[in-house]
Amino acid sequence: MVLFTSNPDIYKNAYPNWQKTFRANNDFFDLYSEHFKEAADKLIDSIGANRGHIADNIINPALFLYRHSVELSLKAILHRIYITSGLDDNKIKEKLEGHGLESLWAKVNNEIRNKYNFGVDQNEKNELKTIGGLIIELHNTDDSSMTFRYPFDKRLDEFTYGDGKESFGIDFMHFKNQLDYLHSRLRYWIYYRVSGEWGNE
Repeated sequence: MVLFTSNPDIYKNAYPNWQKTFRANNDFFDLYSEHFKEAADKLIDSIGANRGHIADNIINPALFLYRHSVELSLKAILHRIYITSGLDDNKIKEKLEGHGLESLWAKVNNEIRNKYNFGVDQNEKNELKTIGGLIIELHNTDDSSMTFRYPFDKRLDEFTYGDGKESFGIDFMHFKNQLDYLHSRLRYWIYYRVSGEWGNE
């Protein structure tokens, strides 16, 4: 028995490499961010009326996918900036290391303000503050990309949400809508602007 095989019917295959063939290597972080975001959206959309507490079974995978899409978006922005700045691969690897959203956002915020004139007026300052607030909230819930993947940390202490009580709830549609906003601004405002594609979308 094998896990990976191809089907003669092309509509029964997934082709994970084809989207890379018409993108530059430095767009791959952005591509993967889109993939994880879309997968999370499809999970949330599958909940429907939430009969049988479907949401409880898929909320951890969905939250992980959303969090990872944000991490990839931030790394996509930084990767573009570092390549444009002429940094070598080893330096870029060093700067992109880690999963902490707070530190990644701090790097992005510093780079785009200093090199790309983000935050030049009050509206942009307010939007960057809003984006940063959402990223920090997500980071504070999962600061190492572990909370939504494992029931325990490396010391076998339990990860908990909110107050840890059974009655603690997450409005999954509100979360999805907020991530739509965050992902849109990271991609179509910040990433496209630092990539020189500002105004193309």
